[in-house]
Amino acid sequence: MTVDESPETAAGSELPDQGRRAFVTLLTNRYVARSRQRHIWDALLAHEAEIRERLSDMFLDLVVDRETEVAFKRQRDGEDFPRVLRRDKPLSRDASLVLIYIRRECAYTDLSDQSVVVTRDQIGEFLRPFRADGDGDAARFERRVDAAINTLVKPLGLLIPDPEASYLFTVSPVVVPLIGTDELQRFEEAFRAAANGTAGQDPEDDDQEPADDGEPNGDDA
Repeated sequence: MTVDESPETAAGSELPDQGRRAFVTLLTNRYVARSRQRHIWDALLAHEAEIRERLSDMFLDLVVDRETEVAFKRQRDGEDFPRVLRRDKPLSRDASLVLIYIRRECAYTDLSDQSVVVTRDQIGEFLRPFRADGDGDAARFERRVDAAINTLVKPLGLLIPDPEASYLFTVSPVVVPLIGTDELQRFEEAFRAAANGTAGQDPEDDDQEPADDGEPNGDDA
């Protein structure tokens, strides 16, 4: 504390409790969505300017999409900027490919008019051309399909299971602002490389995670 800074001044600069909870939730999760975390979303909007400023101090940008009611952080580009987000928890190759699939499905649909619904069989058929050489075990492939789906169901919440039909999944509109046009293009390039059998890395090796040991899951902090 500097000589001209009183305890009252220092305390007055702090976010209130709900604002701090929204800030921490944003840091420790991939995104905050109103549909899943209404009180966190409301607190984030109420203290958006302060949270944006604090993220900026960490070389992060706050992205708030009011149409889909989702917010997330993004690493600021710049060679001299320290990286606050790390990349050591990428999605699996299969989950990344399914992410490409559902994002492309959203691109073909007016989300304001209808939801995107996919079936497990559709996802399986999409993944089938990407079976690894020698991977002829049908049971093993089915487990891979389930694992990819489960990753996008939880912790990410990008696929929402139908409670009355386990083979149906609604694509969360959150996927659209999370995977912007530039990222979709990068994923498409990885998709084409994988389809040609020339992919050298997982499509989401550049996935960015918070610099902590917790698993981002979209739940309240």
